[in-house]
Amino acid sequence: MEKATSLEERVAGLEAQVAALTETVGELQSGIALSAAAPSDKKEKSVRKPAVPGSASEEILSWVDKSYIMSRIATTSFIVAVALALRTAADSGTIDLQIGSFIGMLYAFGLIIYGWFAYKEKSIQAPVFILWGIIVMCGVVVEAHRVFDTVPTEFAYVVMAVTGLVATIISRAHHVALPVLVGTLGMSFGSFALDYPSPVFPYLVIIMGLANLFATYATRLLRASWLRWLLLVLTLFMIQIWDLKLAIYLSRLSPENLEFSVQGLLPSIGFLGLVFAGIALLGVLGKVQEKISKFDIVLPVLNVFWIYLAVKYAIGQGLTTPTALGWIAVFAAFAHLAIAWWLAHRCEGGAVGTTSFAMAGGFLMAFAAPMAIGHAVIAGALVALLAVGLAWVSVRRSNLGLRLGSYLLQLYACSALVFLLWTTDGTKPSVVGALSSGLLAVIAFCHYFWARRHPLAAGTTIMDKLNKNDRGASVLLIAALFSGFFTMRVGLYQTLDFLHSATHSAFGGAQSVLINVTAAVLLWLSLMRRNKELRNVAIMITVIGAGKVFLMDMVQLKGMSLMISVFTFGLVAALASFVLGRWNKKAEESVATDDGKVGP
Repeated sequence: MEKATSLEERVAGLEAQVAALTETVGELQSGIALSAAAPSDKKEKSVRKPAVPGSASEEILSWVDKSYIMSRIATTSFIVAVALALRTAADSGTIDLQIGSFIGMLYAFGLIIYGWFAYKEKSIQAPVFILWGIIVMCGVVVEAHRVFDTVPTEFAYVVMAVTGLVATIISRAHHVALPVLVGTLGMSFGSFALDYPSPVFPYLVIIMGLANLFATYATRLLRASWLRWLLLVLTLFMIQIWDLKLAIYLSRLSPENLEFSVQGLLPSIGFLGLVFAGIALLGVLGKVQEKISKFDIVLPVLNVFWIYLAVKYAIGQGLTTPTALGWIAVFAAFAHLAIAWWLAHRCEGGAVGTTSFAMAGGFLMAFAAPMAIGHAVIAGALVALLAVGLAWVSVRRSNLGLRLGSYLLQLYACSALVFLLWTTDGTKPSVVGALSSGLLAVIAFCHYFWARRHPLAAGTTIMDKLNKNDRGASVLLIAALFSGFFTMRVGLYQTLDFLHSATHSAFGGAQSVLINVTAAVLLWLSLMRRNKELRNVAIMITVIGAGKVFLMDMVQLKGMSLMISVFTFGLVAALASFVLGRWNKKAEESVATDDGKVGP
């Protein structure tokens, strides 16, 4: 009886425990359901949130959100209505024009400041006040300066700069991109409009320099490469207008008597060059944005090219001497190369931007050295040696970009000298030209053989695939052959002169023979060594020979010279047919042999 009682008590205790556990499980399930519903509610609230700080795309898309687009349109209407009321009062004479201009700028500044605090309160109207505040400010300043002449020139440019600066500070404080985007564009186009078509260029240069810096900061908030490209084009357009204005003024005045509005071209070029170089360096170091943009990669080379063109124009107008400016540019080239060296040693393979700064320094050296030294031959040799140095560094740092850049620089050095000799020597080549072209040919040949003996390790990038088996090195062989041709043509001329046969017809025919013989030698060597690179270069030279014979010699030459020219090309064409036939035959034999090995 006692056992039955104790059993019943134990069963009752178990039932109580099961009931308690059931109640606990029910509470846990309800808690999980509530926690799952809470994030969805928060998500809905976040979707309805007008503008998330730091997300410019959401801020821009919020302008078409139907939940508050009408309220923004209403705010815009009130802002524009007040601005029109002030303009009407000034036009009617109720308010003095100067006082009206001041009130208009004060009204625009108040809109910008109110927008600042509205961003702090996360108001949906904050972008509206910033946008229209900047538009009204730029419009009032431009009209007050151009139409009413109530705002001095210096004050107008200062207001434009301050407007862009305040917009950038607002973006910085609240992590939004709209203010700096609108402020940068407003200060740039507004400054252009102040005195168009005759702006005060020294002031405008400062404005554009600041605008490019502000746009660089905008990229930290939003990937706004389009804004940076636009401002770069606008800046170069300003330099182009400046050049045209200088040509007009210098046709009537000497450089020392120029007006202030068109003075200072060279210092301004240097200032903008430093700004763009600094922006590019910050960009490739990842200080602008985590993912390095193409704009920062190509900017150093673009910067060098536009500076060279602008400086060359300034020299042509007599604003400075080539020697003084050339040495300054040489030091700038060394600075670019030093930055490239530093970037190359930051990490294995070189940091991003190494090739860009190296190429910028190389081209700047190529442009500046002839002006500084005063002798194109010595300058060309220095550039060719610099190209070899870049190739050596490329192997040490396993950098394919530097290697390809060295090929391009070597080609430029040889091509520049060939063009100089072709345009200056005419039909009487000089010994100095022969020595210089021969020196560059030797350097290019050494560069080519060095590249073939020091191949880079195979990579997986697109550039590695395009440059498979280091195809780019064939550019060095072509450059060396062209330089060697200009060396040999001097020997041809001297030989013909010794034989008293240095006529235009004989010299032209001899050059065609030289081209054809070079093609024949390369074709034979390619067959003996089974070298596709030599074969392709030989075919290219054969095509050049065909153009020389049938497009030039047929028109310019006659008699024995023309006959020898056509006959030698025929021999080369026959040899090319034989070589290509043997090449294809051996290729078919190797395929057949491989098929035989694969068979059972």
